[in-house]
Order: sequence, then C-alpha cells, then structure tokens
Amino acid sequence: MHAARSGQGVLLALLLAAFCAPGCDTTQIPGLPNPDPTVDAQTAAGSSTDQLAGGSTGGSVSATALEQLSLERINRARLRPAQEAARYGIAIDEGIPGQLNASVRQPVALNANLNLAAREHSDDMLARNYFEHDTPEGDSPFDRMIDAGYVYVTAGENLAWRGTTGSVNEPETVEKQHEDLFVDTGIDGRGHRVTMLNGNFREVGIAVVRGFFTRNGTRYDSIMQTQDYGTSANSPTFVLGAVYDDANRNGQYDFGEGRAGVTVSLGDVSRTTNSGGGYSFAVNQSGPYTLRFPGNRTQDLNIVRGQKNIKIDLVNGNTIIINLGAGVLP
Repeated sequence: MHAARSGQGVLLALLLAAFCAPGCDTTQIPGLPNPDPTVDAQTAAGSSTDQLAGGSTGGSVSATALEQLSLERINRARLRPAQEAARYGIAIDEGIPGQLNASVRQPVALNANLNLAAREHSDDMLARNYFEHDTPEGDSPFDRMIDAGYVYVTAGENLAWRGTTGSVNEPETVEKQHEDLFVDTGIDGRGHRVTMLNGNFREVGIAVVRGFFTRNGTRYDSIMQTQDYGTSANSPTFVLGAVYDDANRNGQYDFGEGRAGVTVSLGDVSRTTNSGGGYSFAVNQSGPYTLRFPGNRTQDLNIVRGQKNIKIDLVNGNTIIINLGAGVLP
C-alpha cells in the first residue's frame, strides 16, 4: 500500500497479484470444453481475431485509450525489460536476486474473453467496495476466466488501485499504476513484476475503470485496474501492434496518440484499430504473410504457427517498428 499527499488531495495505492501455474489444469474441471486447435481461442467471446483462413473484415479487440495505454506499457516492459528497470531506477531482479533477467519476452495480445473477465472484476470491486482477487462469494481469478470462456494452461492476475480525495488524472494514474506494478515496492516476491514479465503468457485482458471507492472511511475518486494474463491450449501466434502518431516525439506510444478506425490487413483478413489505435490477428496456419498498413506501408512475415508473438507498430504513418526495435523473436 502506498499513501501520499499532493495538491489534488490524499493519494492511495494498492496492489495484488495471483498466479496459476500449468499444474492448475482447467481441463480437469467438469463442464469445460476441450480446446479445438483449429479454432481461434478468442472467438467464443466475440473477439475480432480470426484464423486467417478466408477473407474477413471487422474491428480489433475492444480497448479504451486508457486500456491500450496499459497494454503498451506492459509490452514495453516485456520487450525492453532492462530499459524498464533503468527507467524506474531498479535492477531487473531487485528484491528477488537471480529470479528475473533482462531477456526479451514476447508481447501479449488483447483477448476478448480475458477482457470480459477483467472488466467484470474491476466493475464488481468498485460496485461492492472491495479489493481482492477473490470475490466475496469466493470466485477466484481463474474461475472468472473460465466463466468468460477462456480455457487456459497457465494464467495470472495483477490488480492495481489508485485513488485520490481530489480529482483523479486518468492517464497519469494508469502510468503510475504501471510503475507500481513493475517496481512492486514492499511486495514480497515482487509478484506483480514477475507476472508482468512471465514469458509464457501470450494474451491479456485489461479493464481500467474509474469510480468512487471507500477505504478506511475515506471516499476516493479512483482507477481500478485488472490485468488477466493467460495462454490457451494450442495457442496461435498473434500479430499485434498499434497505429499511432508520436505527437510529442519522445519515441513511444503515449495516451491520446493512437489512431482509431484505421484499417490494417494481414493476408486477406482486415481489421480496424480500436479506440486506442490497437489491432491484433491470430495466426493458426504457418506460411508467408504480408501485413498492410495505410499509405502502402507493408511488412512481409514468414510465420510458423506457435512461434512467439510479434508486435508491429506503424508510427507517424510511415515508420514500421517490429517488437519495439528487437525484431522478430527467435
């Protein structure tokens, strides 16, 4: 827990992390469907990603500009872990010597099922005034993921809450929540950083919700954020990224820079970017693909199904950046 006083009032921050290793086998729970390796794991919840077999057009997995900002910060940490640690003045394994290193982790793609699980939990915590992984009825993060239709082989959840007795600055609060989760001050085992940098995760659901929350008798204008991470059985490879204009020329995606409604194509499947400029495709068939952006900007890819995810951004309408400069990961 972090508390401070600013010109906007008293600030308070809380964090929680939970993890389910591959030994938590959801296929042993009665009533769960067997995952079909030919079907995109996201389609059950109306996700916008496809198998890339036959042409289609649709919107990308939904995210607000704040949620896309959170995703971009998560993937910045995963693709540039050493730089992220340096940004916040810590060693990558601070607090957990030898347990984390600076190797690049694959980026995670938004998943509609996980988004649903995360949204319901953020909403519920605000509505019923609690901050826990388990609901008052005892439903765990993993129960909620299953209920939302996500059949995982490994999963984790990070929770972050920040509130002020003044008026919350939404983008600034989401940035601070990311710092809270990555630095993990005073948290034994640095569980939030460990979860964020778990290289096995391929997908994430993010819910950033604003509302009033009462803590120890004080009412706070708050941001409640749930991040639900997972990997499904027979996971496809995700091609994801953002289309944005680097308006402040600082070399990264920032709040408000994403371009919504832009058409991006991979093979003969087209997507329009979400409210934050994000897009994603699920690739279930190995082969050569061409990613096409507006302005005749293209990137050829040779994808082997199951290889690490690939983040490809279009910046300022003319610059293509792969995995924040790391290139395609081995």
